[in-house]
This record gives sequence, C-alpha cells and structure tokens, in this order.
Amino acid sequence: MSVLNRDRYLPWALLGGLGWFFVYADRAVLSPLLHAFGVQFHVGPSALGLISSAFFLTYTAVQIPAGYLADRISPRLLLGVGYVGFGVFIAATGSAGSYLSLLSLSALAGLFQGVYYPTQFAVTARRIPTRALPVANAVITAGMGAGIAGGYLVASLLAPSDWRVPVWSLGLLTVLVGLWLYLVTPRNVERPQAASPGESRRSPRRFALLLAINFCSLYPFFFLLAWLPYDLSQQQGLHGIALGLTASLPTLVAVPATILWSRAKGDGRLRRMRLLFGIAGLSLLGMGLVGGIWPLMAGLFVYGVTGKLVLDPMILSEVASSLEGEAYGRAYGMLNFVGMLSSVAAPALSGILVQKYGGFASAFALAAAMLAIALLLSLGLTRVAQVGPPSGAKRPRIAAEGGDPA
Repeated sequence: MSVLNRDRYLPWALLGGLGWFFVYADRAVLSPLLHAFGVQFHVGPSALGLISSAFFLTYTAVQIPAGYLADRISPRLLLGVGYVGFGVFIAATGSAGSYLSLLSLSALAGLFQGVYYPTQFAVTARRIPTRALPVANAVITAGMGAGIAGGYLVASLLAPSDWRVPVWSLGLLTVLVGLWLYLVTPRNVERPQAASPGESRRSPRRFALLLAINFCSLYPFFFLLAWLPYDLSQQQGLHGIALGLTASLPTLVAVPATILWSRAKGDGRLRRMRLLFGIAGLSLLGMGLVGGIWPLMAGLFVYGVTGKLVLDPMILSEVASSLEGEAYGRAYGMLNFVGMLSSVAAPALSGILVQKYGGFASAFALAAAMLAIALLLSLGLTRVAQVGPPSGAKRPRIAAEGGDPA
C-alpha cells in the first residue's frame, strides 16, 4: 500500500489535481479560440495577445498577497471564493458582448484564479508528512498536464459549432469544483511551530536559487503554450483534432512520468532534477534544429517526460524542505510570482525572435538555454538537513475539522 493510501492523504492530492485540471483546461481552451475571438470582435493579433496578457498580469500580481492571506485566514474561504469566482468569470467570458468586456473578464478570471496556487500548496505542505509530499505534489501537478490536453481537445471538438460552448461548459464545471473545494477544505489553520535557531532549515540563498530555477524551468513551457498551436497550424499544416492531439502530446505523456519521477528523495531528487534539465534542454534544441512534423513530435514527447510538469513537484518539494516551520503561503506565492514572470517574458521574446529570424529555431534555442541556466543554478543546491520538530512534538498541520477528506 502506498504512503498516500496508508496515511489517507490521497483524497486531498486527487482533489488538488482536479483543481489544477480545470485551472489549466480553462487557460488552454482560450488559445485555439483566438481566431474566433478576432472574427467576433473584429480585432487583430496584437489585441488578441492582450487577452492572455491581461489574465496573466492579474494572476501574477495576486500571488504574493494571496500567499500572505493563505498564512493568515481560512484556507476554506480563500479556495472557495477564489475558485468559484474564477469559474464564474470564465463562464461569463462566453457571454462577452465586446472586446473590452472580454479583456476585463479575462483579467478578473486571472485575479481570482491566482489565489489557488499559494493556498492549495500551503495546505498540502502543512497537512501531508514530508515523506509523502513528493508523491502528493506529483499527483496534484499531474492535473496540470491533463488539463492542458483537456482544454485543447474540448476546444477542438466543441468550438466548430460555437466558440462559446466550450467556454460555458468548462466555466460551469469549474464553479462546481470550487464549491467542492469549499466543502472539504479544513476551516482553520494551525500556524506551523517556529523551529528553534539551531533547528531552522531556512536558507535565503537556497530559496533564491529555487526562485531562479523555477523561472528558467517555466520559460520553455510558456513558450510552447503560447506558440506551439500556431507553429503546428501555420508551419506544420495541422488543424482540428490533429492539432489538438499533437499540441497535447507533451502534457499527456507528462502525467504518468510525473508520478514515476517523483519517487526520488533527498540527494537523489537533486540529481534527477539536473538530469531532467539536461535532457529537456536537448529536446528543445533538437526541435529547433531539425525540421518536419515527426522530429517535432519526438521532441515534444521527450520534453513531456522531462520538462516543466515533471519538474514542478520536485521544485515544490525542495521549497517545502527548505522552509519547514516557515510561512508556506508566502513562500509559494513568491515562488509562483517569480515563475509566472516567465509567462510574460516567454511569449513576447519568442515572438520577437520568430519575427526577426523568420522561424522558430532561435526561439527554441533560447528556451533550451533557459534550461541550461537552470541546470547550472541547480549545482548550487545542496541537501537540506532533515530537521524535525522537537522531541515529542507533533508535526504542525491544518486542523482537520469541518469536512476534512482524510
């Protein structure tokens, strides 16, 4: 029996993964619909790009405040209000009557969605023991890859009849998941006990390295998220379900790979991270240098089993092990704030390179260089000593009252 099943933490991990499924499905469903938005509202590519920019701007801006609140008030309130509000504004996007209203609704959806990351991972870090945390994080982040694939496929299947149908459908389901989160999330947070000076495991230098590594790890992911459907349609000639399935390939193969890679612990986890950075970087470089759809698909497969979605739970676990006894919400808020800056930089920088050099080779090369930088930075990470609470003390956790699914 696995650690998660034995300790009865699997329900919370699965619910966290379901939450991420709809977060990423709602994001991904908009990308294939950009052409329909342009036709509906009579706007060009630059205006369409602002739709995603507005979403990610508010999402990124709320990370640090949401992380602070996650350490101060009820996680039930934050997750419930944030996630339900996110679903409401996604659904409302399908009823937008003008470009400006679409832009405003996208910004509001990002604002409410931004609460989920720091709050959900703070709850997870407090209520799941250290030994089970890597696998739990892997189960949770597996929902991200599945959600991207789901969003692409829903858009490919439902959008031909009416672009509003997939938006309404996913928005309604997101609201239902938000209500479920509210019902089962514990009401109260027991603050983590502060470690004594001799036991503190916090290292500002190590945390700063993890922030930079996370940015570099996310850059190629957001480059692909923004430009892969365009490359597949304009350069490779794919459309409809073929485009949706190909664009989903790296996220589909990442789901089982994430669980398998998460088994490494301690020094083994750091060595595995470095290996994955190297292989993922080479796959991106190969996609840029070798033309044709089949080499591209092979590269997408390799990136899927070694890239961002696989690395996420490892980085999250490294942060948790570095900040035992500290404010998890603020730590994860800062981690995602810095990481999400790549969602602003990657699409814009890649677009500049594509326009300047007339192809995607240079954009793929920059994405590969980011992973090379992450590899070099990871060499500065050292194993954090496993310091537990004082003898006889219990591990601090969220109080299991009012709907604890465990």
